[in-house]
Amino acid sequence: MPLLGGVRPPVAVLLTLLVTVCCLTSFTVGNSDDQAVSRAIVDSQGDIAVDSARSLGASLEQSSADLHDAVSLLERGGRKSPGAVLASLATAYGKWRGLAVVDADSGRLLASRGEHIPLDGLDPDEPGSRLVGGASGAPRLVSAARLERADGTRQLIVASGPLRLPDQYGGRSAYVTDAQGRTVLASGPHAADAGLRKAVQDGRGDVRRAGHRYYVIGRGEVPAGPHVRDLGLTVSTVVPVPAGTAVGDDRLRGLGAAGALLAVALLVTWLLVRYVQRPLLTLHQEARRVARGELARPVSVRARGEAARIAGALESLRRQLRGETAESVRALKGRGELRDQPQRSRRQKTAYRSTLRLVLAGCATLIATWAVALPLAGHGQGGQYVPPQAARDQRDRTQAAADRIRRTLGETVADLTSIAKLTAGTRVGDVLDDARPRHGAWRSLYLVNRDGRILARSGHHPLDIDRRSALAKVKPGGTAVLQLNRSGRVPVAAAVVPVGDGTRKLVGELTPDAFNGVLTRSGLGRSWLVDPSGRIIASNQGFIAFRSPPAPGGRTLAATAQVKGAKAVEGLGWRVVTHKPLSWTRLAAYETERHAELAALLALAAAGLGLGWLELTVLRPLRALDRSAQALAGGDRTAVIYPVHHDEVGSVARSLELIRQQLAAAPAPEPPLPPPPADRDARPEAHREAREAHREAGSWSSSSAFSS
Repeated sequence: MPLLGGVRPPVAVLLTLLVTVCCLTSFTVGNSDDQAVSRAIVDSQGDIAVDSARSLGASLEQSSADLHDAVSLLERGGRKSPGAVLASLATAYGKWRGLAVVDADSGRLLASRGEHIPLDGLDPDEPGSRLVGGASGAPRLVSAARLERADGTRQLIVASGPLRLPDQYGGRSAYVTDAQGRTVLASGPHAADAGLRKAVQDGRGDVRRAGHRYYVIGRGEVPAGPHVRDLGLTVSTVVPVPAGTAVGDDRLRGLGAAGALLAVALLVTWLLVRYVQRPLLTLHQEARRVARGELARPVSVRARGEAARIAGALESLRRQLRGETAESVRALKGRGELRDQPQRSRRQKTAYRSTLRLVLAGCATLIATWAVALPLAGHGQGGQYVPPQAARDQRDRTQAAADRIRRTLGETVADLTSIAKLTAGTRVGDVLDDARPRHGAWRSLYLVNRDGRILARSGHHPLDIDRRSALAKVKPGGTAVLQLNRSGRVPVAAAVVPVGDGTRKLVGELTPDAFNGVLTRSGLGRSWLVDPSGRIIASNQGFIAFRSPPAPGGRTLAATAQVKGAKAVEGLGWRVVTHKPLSWTRLAAYETERHAELAALLALAAAGLGLGWLELTVLRPLRALDRSAQALAGGDRTAVIYPVHHDEVGSVARSLELIRQQLAAAPAPEPPLPPPPADRDARPEAHREAREAHREAGSWSSSSAFSS
């Protein structure tokens, strides 16, 4: 038999795979990843640090982008003196602590405003952003943009602003380190702790013990952007966690599950060997014996299903090769020289008519039962203990998401204000087409008069909603953020700023995508931005506008945070709602459930591979061979039997083909023997001669057929 063919390899592979799953189950199921602190808390601190790093990077990028946008607006206006340029920038934006105008060709300082800005290292051809130390030691982001006049003169507008860490909650401290590991900025109740500073600077480990408390450290790198290159900054957050949040191993569960699977694997192997492998090997040997012409001994195969039926057909063919006809068999039985075959019992008849597929189905059922029972055995135990810190972290991250919504709205108001002020009011309508593409979150940008009539527009056509009543709520000369509709297919929010003397308003409509990206953070779960009525206006996943978010399940971390803190968002009443299923966390109980599900899937995959291999390469050809053997035993000598594989089934097929050729080449059967003479004294002698003649005729037929 070939190395990878036959009935043995699938059975051996199935046993090997199931034993491997047993070993994996014993090492993973019930094994807790917790060490000193629950892994769920460690993961949430890492997510908070990444959120803070992304918020810091977005703040730096926004500061640099605002400078470039402001310079672009100044280029469209008339020529101004360097001092007037700085005055316009200071009026439009209040985020920069220092401003300067430098001649791009000579590097000479033309005007400055606010704190001192180090001007060394400026590249007039590729102005960018860099990090410098301020007068108080705090780091500053220095951004530069090139202002090109119509007369060909070039000036560099340089602005410096502080690094502002996002607000931290729950007694959490934040540290910013540079590429050399030095702490450049720190905030929070433990900002001055030398031990924590050293642990943050080391960059190794995420848990530090101090007495009966632990400090969990999360880290996140500040990403680069189109205007701010990679500054090599890392944000680290530190939060104190009490002892007792870790969960120990439950080794007995893993060992019990592995032992049960090992018992199932041995039982499955025994069933396959007992009812498939051993009968098929015996059938292979018996078929070869009959094909060689060894016809004295009846075919004896203890089998069921297809193997039993093929064995019965092989026994019939053996008798045909011996030349036993129905008449001769009846005569021998009548004289007592041939016994009747014992009658099959009901159980044997059922086994004879059955199929070996039932054995495979039983094996698959055993493995599937274990695979289903293993996850269900520990299902529902995950919510027994949830560390309070995990719930606090979810609330803190929800509040941080609300703060990001507030900053997005505030930046929109600031950008619109810069457009209104840097274009001197009267030319606002001329710059809309240039300003809107630089802000991907703006759906449309338009200028309206006192009556709400649109004077100039850029972007998508405004939706059919009642803007006049909404804009009428804005106080003259004031700024606001409005929710323009309470129903419809697309929620629309808008920022409104006055233009000139306040008789006109500049309106920027925001798409839901402006908030969807802000709500999307790793490990936060499902999050929604809802209006005062609790209807959805944005989400980090697909949503139906103005529907209520689903109620949180029993095993869910749910949190709500109000969008507040800026004058522009007063009266909105927006809230951020988050739902994080506990199964998404790395709590020890849920880790055990996931490991159990993995072991169950691997066991099912092993069963599919081993049993499927056995079905395709053994049982399916065996069923086809069963049909061919029954036809051959019934007298069909014309159909050639071809072996499918070079294995046990193929060997039986080749033996049946040799038998078919022997039967096809055998002479026609002899006529029936004459009846015995009437003389009683001559009857024994006549019977003896008849038996000898019959035996000689049978042996001649067998030898001639075998020779052919």
